[in-house]
Amino acid sequence: MPSYSEKLTAFRALHERDEAFLMPNPHDVGTARILEGLGFEAMATTSAGFAWTEGCGDVQGLITREMALEHARRIAEATSLPVNGDLENGFGDAPEDVAATIRGAIEAGLCGCSIEDLSQASGKREYYPLDFAVERIRAGVAAKNELAPDFVLAARSEAPIRSNEDLDAAVERLNAYADAGADLVYAPALVSLDTIGEVRRRVPAKLNVLAGRPGFKPTFRELSDLGVTRVSIGAGLSQAAFAAFYNAAKRLKDGADFTVFNEAQNLGEALSFMRGREGG
Repeated sequence: MPSYSEKLTAFRALHERDEAFLMPNPHDVGTARILEGLGFEAMATTSAGFAWTEGCGDVQGLITREMALEHARRIAEATSLPVNGDLENGFGDAPEDVAATIRGAIEAGLCGCSIEDLSQASGKREYYPLDFAVERIRAGVAAKNELAPDFVLAARSEAPIRSNEDLDAAVERLNAYADAGADLVYAPALVSLDTIGEVRRRVPAKLNVLAGRPGFKPTFRELSDLGVTRVSIGAGLSQAAFAAFYNAAKRLKDGADFTVFNEAQNLGEALSFMRGREGG
């Protein structure tokens, strides 16, 4: 198993390549081992996928910092690959909350994380004022530079992009986060090649694009050719897994349809990536 320092170096190096890399998201140790066994180079936790394994909705304030970091620690310890953390807004509004989450992420063995600019305090989607959002990113940058400078901090602009004005606002935020020291910027609402290309032209920073969603049309090659650094999947694999479980269980309940189990293919290969007893 590589050391934490070696994982940090490897993760940082992925972000320095001339072409994009693909970063899928497991929701538990078993799915992490499958992704490593399939040959991916890095992975990331998913806040939604983890919340669902706990029987919770995503972005409800029901997953605490301690829960998320313990979950991330277990995944990081289970794989030789670098692991990035989906750590929502840092589990608090204050810059000090972001710093505490970054320190906890490093202690948990994560090699990077994303921090959102969306408050959960009121139970509504409220975006931090830009100056305050930048202050939060600066606090995270200071914390990671103190403990692990190669830790990759991604700053996320969560606002929707439905108009040119929205795009201009996202560009302003992404540039401000990069100027504050973020290693990577990220706007999950970017879904078209035109808007992604526009951001690439106007934001001279490394860019993450979220591809794990229904109807996402750009290909990995197109994204890489545009200069995207990292393509993440978010909750996409977890959505597929939970949907398959639900649909099979519903067919079982509605019609005692045992043929659903004929559709489980390649499980033998998946199980081959699980840890077994030494020598057994």
